[in-house]
Amino acid sequence: MTVTGELLKRNQAHAEHHPGRASSLVPSLQTVLVTCCDHRVDPAHVLGLRLDEAVVIRNEGGRVTPDVVRTLTTLATVALVENLDLDVEIVVMHHTDCGTSRLARPEHAALAAQIFGVSEDELDAKHLADPTAAVRADLQVLRHTPLIPADLRLTGLVYDVATGTVNRVGESAEPAAD
Repeated sequence: MTVTGELLKRNQAHAEHHPGRASSLVPSLQTVLVTCCDHRVDPAHVLGLRLDEAVVIRNEGGRVTPDVVRTLTTLATVALVENLDLDVEIVVMHHTDCGTSRLARPEHAALAAQIFGVSEDELDAKHLADPTAAVRADLQVLRHTPLIPADLRLTGLVYDVATGTVNRVGESAEPAAD
């Protein structure tokens, strides 16, 4: 059987238990999770997320890039158009042994800067080799993005791929002091 055949077989098992109704546009946990596309960091497994509980944005390193900010803006626009009253929390989850940490070497600076939407001079502030510092840096990016409401709850997590544990590394219910 091909991989696609196996996936379609699994979908049939899923469809048998599907409630047969349209889900709400609002995730039940009112959470948007930004995390890495690494196959070892599937939030359904790592955090026990179920269908309809959170919006999950996955990209390289789980980083808050200009593309992620655009996605968040689109989600907020849809919520506004649909007149949805949301009390959303954004969770940024990075992980240990991330492939993007290999881009921290000077010979990869131009590529890494392009991927993360910064200049090479700004790359050190991304903390590519330190997931805890990287989460804190990304929370600050969100906190200082004009399109993100100042009172939005932001939380940072780091998943340890060796132990399977997740640790909170930053949380802010209030804007950071300047």
